[in-house]
Amino acid sequence: MPTDITISTDKPSYLTTNLISVTSGTAYTTTAPTATIPSTSGQNFLIPTNLGDKPSLLRLTPFCGAGAAPTTTTFASPAMRVVGWTTYVQTSGTPIYVPTILADLTLGLTTGTVQSLSVNGVTQYPFSVATVGAGVPTVNVYSPGTAAASNVEPCAVLVDTVGLQYIQLQFRATASVASPTMGCFYAFL
Repeated sequence: MPTDITISTDKPSYLTTNLISVTSGTAYTTTAPTATIPSTSGQNFLIPTNLGDKPSLLRLTPFCGAGAAPTTTTFASPAMRVVGWTTYVQTSGTPIYVPTILADLTLGLTTGTVQSLSVNGVTQYPFSVATVGAGVPTVNVYSPGTAAASNVEPCAVLVDTVGLQYIQLQFRATASVASPTMGCFYAFL
């Protein structure tokens, strides 16, 4: 007599980050071991999760906002870094947090018409190109290709979080637009 077997896995939740204000020309926050838990502050967003019992693949679809449709000249050199943090407990019982750079991405906009979408009540524009920095082996890129007038689809990346407990996104750009913002759709798969 056949027996049915049911296998259940976590279903991904597709979420969005806060809109992070980007100060033009500001570098990434220094990521050094620290006694302070990572947080959402400045140009950083801490993805709220407990990865200890979750899948370790993180899908990211980055976007930017600028009030008006950005171009490669009004929103230049956009980039996003993915930092994983591990908690180690000292013999005294006090935790320390040690970072690992999981992805260093250069982002690009199409040279044609940039798509737009209202995210949390603010018009946002998805990046269409993602390029992974050298020496980062844990990233798969789903990018339509190089920035071109016919290339308007959003790009995405898949990052292996390799069991790290906290994931933080860092954003930076050189923008000549007022109050630029960046953010990301994300899901653990």
